[in-house]
Amino acid sequence: MDVPVKQRSRAGLDFLGALQGYAGGVLQAAAAERYAQLETEPPAELADRRRSVNERLGDHGPWLFDRLFTRYVAEEIYVRAIPAAEESRAAIEEWLDVPEDAPGSLTLNPAADVPAYFHAGFHLTTGGWDGHDLMGVVIHDLGYRYVLMPGGVGAVRTGENLMDQRTQVAMEAPRRDYRTVLEVGCGNGRMLTALSAVFPGSETIGIELSETQLRYARARAVHEGYDWTLLQAPAERTGLPDASVGLVSIFTLFHETPPTATKEILREMFRVLEPGGDLVMGDIAPFERNGAFRSVVLDWETEHRGEPFMRSYLQLDLPSLMEEAGFTDVKAYGLNRGDYPWIVRGRKEGNL
Repeated sequence: MDVPVKQRSRAGLDFLGALQGYAGGVLQAAAAERYAQLETEPPAELADRRRSVNERLGDHGPWLFDRLFTRYVAEEIYVRAIPAAEESRAAIEEWLDVPEDAPGSLTLNPAADVPAYFHAGFHLTTGGWDGHDLMGVVIHDLGYRYVLMPGGVGAVRTGENLMDQRTQVAMEAPRRDYRTVLEVGCGNGRMLTALSAVFPGSETIGIELSETQLRYARARAVHEGYDWTLLQAPAERTGLPDASVGLVSIFTLFHETPPTATKEILREMFRVLEPGGDLVMGDIAPFERNGAFRSVVLDWETEHRGEPFMRSYLQLDLPSLMEEAGFTDVKAYGLNRGDYPWIVRGRKEGNL
């Protein structure tokens, strides 16, 4: 949605984007260079890497200010974006109010079994993913558009395009003729848009727990001409029939889930895939694929930017978990600089 943001609110959000861009593009680069000068033999283990960076850069101004600004921006996004959305509430509500008989569907389930990790407060979002009734717009059209797209954050570096990365992940699927494509953790539909572009002839299903994100995704689909089937359900228990999906796509979900949930989700994806179907994931590369400094930057988010499962994710062996779930022909590899997005894909054996 093109939110009519008032000048003062837009200026505040633009400031946050510029500040995040300076932190990630200038200060963090200077800190990385300084660390490389001081630590000629970086340790291999994640805990040792944290200790090394803290010792080497404990009094380094660019590193300290980079971390300060990154935390400040993470909190301030919602301080500024929620009031900006309220200023345009009438226009937003009109955009969200789409005809019930429009192509596609949205099925909400207020009684859905919500796992505990969903309440962890991803990204320091005020009140959580459903902490405000306009949170879909707050996150996508204000936070992402004005702050995170220009500024970068976490694994997304300053100046990188989040939508281009989603399209890249979709393109890594081995085929183009899937009858049905499923995304779990679909949020407000950014990845579904990429999937619809890459697989225009496929039925597209999105699974998500957040009502605000699903309502946004439904409005996006109607306004942009997609006929998505949107369902409110946990990824561990989708409610879909056995062997009913040709392709499963998962984008940046597993660094938001504890390992026990990740295993359950992979088993569920194997169940719903038809024989010969594929699973393609895009997320952050494990710590051993990142240098010592970079892995500490990512790990830092565990305690400081609302990513409580980042540390466990960085040490997770996703290919092995996929094989345990029954997938074969499992491959893992990175795209672009810093192996991001990190692709893990596999197949459910059998004939279509």
